[in-house]
Amino acid sequence: MQPNRYAINAYHTAQLTTPPLTAVVMLYDGIMVRIAAAGEAARKGDYDRQFKMVMSAARIIDGLNRCLDMEKGGGVATNLREMYESVARALFRSVGRETGGEVADRLVAAVRMTRDAWAEIAGLPPSSTSTTVSELPPALREDDL
Repeated sequence: MQPNRYAINAYHTAQLTTPPLTAVVMLYDGIMVRIAAAGEAARKGDYDRQFKMVMSAARIIDGLNRCLDMEKGGGVATNLREMYESVARALFRSVGRETGGEVADRLVAAVRMTRDAWAEIAGLPPSSTSTTVSELPPALREDDL
């Protein structure tokens, strides 16, 4: 079996065994780590890395947004869609700006509130106040983090 085949099999196994609410919480964790990494890059003036991290976070946000059932979800789905779109807009506007780090800090705090609400529903603990790659489950880590 090829090395990347092991990763693909592990991913499929995780998909089948991870409860949906836990997966949502893990996705929020991934968003927060990527936004924090974008903020760190902005503070260092590494706008290329900032852009990569913003794009990575935006892909997860877009995936969550696309999964919303607007007919069944009612006001909750509408509020989540508005939040996802607001976070994505703010992220994109922060790229290449000196204030990108501060914007990232505020966005991580906002995403954390929603993440912790999902965690409570799933019976999981709230997130810590620090957001680092080492906190992320291995399945959600990317090579460029």
